Amino acid sequence: MSRHIVTLTTNWGDSDFFAGKVKGMLYGSIDDVHVVDIAHHVATYDIIAQSFIIRNALTGFPPGTVHIIDLSANVSSEHPYIAIENKGQFFLMADDGLPSLLFPPESRTVVALPMQENVFQNFAALTSLTRAAIALCQGTPFNQLGVTHTQLVNRMLSNYVQVGENYRIFIQYIDTYGNCYLGMTYREFEQLRNGRKFRLTLFNQTVDQISLGYYSASTNNALRHRICLTVSATGVLELAIREHSLAESMNLHIDDSVILTFI
Repeated sequence: MSRHIVTLTTNWGDSDFFAGKVKGMLYGSIDDVHVVDIAHHVATYDIIAQSFIIRNALTGFPPGTVHIIDLSANVSSEHPYIAIENKGQFFLMADDGLPSLLFPPESRTVVALPMQENVFQNFAALTSLTRAAIALCQGTPFNQLGVTHTQLVNRMLSNYVQVGENYRIFIQYIDTYGNCYLGMTYREFEQLRNGRKFRLTLFNQTVDQISLGYYSASTNNALRHRICLTVSATGVLELAIREHSLAESMNLHIDDSVILTFI
C-alpha cells in the first residue's frame, strides 16, 4: 500500500483541540498519509457500543491501515496502551478489556507500548498512540514498537442466551436514528429457526416477519408504523420503527433484551 491510512476512533468530541493536535502531528510526520475520522463521540464507558462500532467500522480497511482508538480513561503501567496486529491491520488502543472482545487470541499479536518517562500524561494518546502510528507508517517493524504482551484484560459479553424454549437477545448498539441492533446475526437466527415460524417480543409488542427495510412487513397500511424486524448492514438482526426512533419511543438502552420464540 503506497498511501498510508490512519483512522481515528475516539471520545474527544469535536469542540476541542485533541483531534487537530493529533492530525497535525500525523500529517507533519508521515509522507502521503490520509487520516480518516471514524467517530469522535463514542461513549467512554460503554464497552458494548465501543466493540460494536470498531468491529463493524474498522475491519474492512485494507492491510497496512493503522487505527488509533482512544476511548479509555484507565491507562496505567498495569493496563498500558498496546499495539495489536490482526489480519494485516494495526490497532493502537488501551488494554482495558475492549481488545479481548474484538480479537481472538489465535488471530492477534500484541505488544505493550512504552510509557513516556518524564512526560506529562494528560494527553497520553498523543505521546503513545500517535507516536506508534507514525513509527509504523515510517517502517518500524511491529515487534519493535514494544515488548510482547500476552495477558490481556479479559471481558465477556452476552449476545443472547437460551432460557427454556426461548432466546433472550440483548441490544448491542443503538444508532443515531434510534434503531436497535441485536446480539444475534441473521445467519445464527436462520440456523436456530430451521424453517420454523417465530415470534419476537418487545414489551407488549410482537413481530413475526422479517422486513427488507425500515417498514413493517404487513401489507396493512395501518400497521406499517409498528416495530419491524430487519437485518442491518452489519449482518445482525435490527429492530426499528419507520420514521421514528424506536429507542426513544420505548425507552430502550444497550443491554436491554427481547424474547425470541420459535413456533
